[in-house]
Amino acid sequence: MAGKADFLTYLKAVFRNRWNLLFLAGGVAASFVSGAPSFFLPLVAAAEVAFLTAVATNPRFQRALDSQTGAAEAERTAATMQRRFNQLFFALASEAQELFNQMRRRCEVLRPSGPQDPTSSDAHLDGFAQSQAAGVNKLLWVYLKLLHTKATLDHFLRTTDEDEIVNLEQTTRLRLEALPKESSDELTAKKRHSLEDTLATATARRENLKRAKENREFVELELERIAAKLTALSEMAVNRQDPERITSEVDDVARSVEGTEQAINELQAFTGLSKEDEQAPPILAMPQRVRA
Repeated sequence: MAGKADFLTYLKAVFRNRWNLLFLAGGVAASFVSGAPSFFLPLVAAAEVAFLTAVATNPRFQRALDSQTGAAEAERTAATMQRRFNQLFFALASEAQELFNQMRRRCEVLRPSGPQDPTSSDAHLDGFAQSQAAGVNKLLWVYLKLLHTKATLDHFLRTTDEDEIVNLEQTTRLRLEALPKESSDELTAKKRHSLEDTLATATARRENLKRAKENREFVELELERIAAKLTALSEMAVNRQDPERITSEVDDVARSVEGTEQAINELQAFTGLSKEDEQAPPILAMPQRVRA
């Protein structure tokens, strides 16, 4: 929920209320009709100021406005997260989409069964389920981002010709070595500078390709690790183990992917993902997505 608004926000909300505007307009109109606007207009203004101040400082009005603003903000946030989820999910190949759906289905047992009476004896169990769902949503979200990262890295590796880079680097070294070393000729100096720049570019490309391969290997390992963790958690839930223990396990695993998310953020140049994508959408509460 959004935090408490400032006084000016409350004041604007009271002033823009249609009933306030109606009575204000009526008071101004009545002042002119009376034939003595110079007397009545200040009274109308004073009454308006008193009304605005009284309502804007009323705790019940403030709580109502804060709640309304928080609900609207939460709705906008949910819509934004839904769009972002759809962008990442539908950008995946069908095989990766099915892989994610399989993982999500395994986690169905960790989803809260529904709202419960807070006075019931099972209310604390529902609280554990809500906490579990938040942790599992985070894990599924990281899993989806890893699938997206893997797809992006796979595309980069497919479209990057390693042989061409190595050949360019070797050829450039040979051409650079072939230049006269003691020559002070201006043209030779320009050639050397050009070849050195080409060599530096080729070397940087080769290093970039190496890092991409290493990052892809890391992503593969993290996909396997999170899949194994989620499977173990779902099996614990199926076997009706202690909800507190399951919640604790979910929290531990969710914390363990913080480094994974940092690694994903560092690959923003490849993936387009950033820290803004860290908040997990309520995946367990969303209908399962399939390719249209």
